[in-house]
Amino acid sequence: MTVQDDERERELVRTFNLAWDPGHQRAGVDALLALQLDGRPCQFEVEVKSSTGSTVSTARDVGIEHIRKWRRKLFVIGFYSKEPRRPELQRCLCLTPLDMEPWIASVESKIAIDYALAFMAARKLELSDLFQVCGEQPTYSLEDAKRLHKSQWTAKQYLEALDTRVKGKPRISQARMLDILKLRARYISERGATLNNPHITKAHLDSFTGTSREISAPDWAESIRRIAREFAKTSPLHPAILRSVD
Repeated sequence: MTVQDDERERELVRTFNLAWDPGHQRAGVDALLALQLDGRPCQFEVEVKSSTGSTVSTARDVGIEHIRKWRRKLFVIGFYSKEPRRPELQRCLCLTPLDMEPWIASVESKIAIDYALAFMAARKLELSDLFQVCGEQPTYSLEDAKRLHKSQWTAKQYLEALDTRVKGKPRISQARMLDILKLRARYISERGATLNNPHITKAHLDSFTGTSREISAPDWAESIRRIAREFAKTSPLHPAILRSVD
């Protein structure tokens, strides 16, 4: 993300009175919207985007994980003027996951075949493949697993992989190590099952022009909360609604 894009998106977060996540690039959540639903606190994850054109860029190497996250988010899209020094916010769209679904599904369809191939290829691996990659051993060490799967697991996940013991020491069985090999192969394959920066299309965005999803000054903050409440009322079980646990 360029500095200018980051500044515009921070401005949108302030304009809509959202909670900015300083670590959003790592966690994949730009901002949070908190409100009350039926007297109970809840929150929504918000994807914040800006554009000086008629389409909206998204992310590099968009894969299935992006699709899953987008389906649980509200989208705030700010359209700015094209002045090079100081673009001005002109209008916004606030879109629910259901509003975004036709476009999200179109992106998913473009990577679905590659994603399925990655899954099937990894599933076909056998013990002989494990022995060729990691050497034939009765059991494997934690270090063997880390050399294979690298930083894709947390320390807790690696410890949970220790499913057997040899002379009192925790080890990893051949079957479990084969599972780890399959996960690694699937991860590598899925990295190729991506699209580079698919844009939210002009046709999709234009379909909301002149509707209640299009927001202008001065009722920015209240409008997004109205949209969120209406969405929650019509789709009360949608996973985008993160309700507090009593």
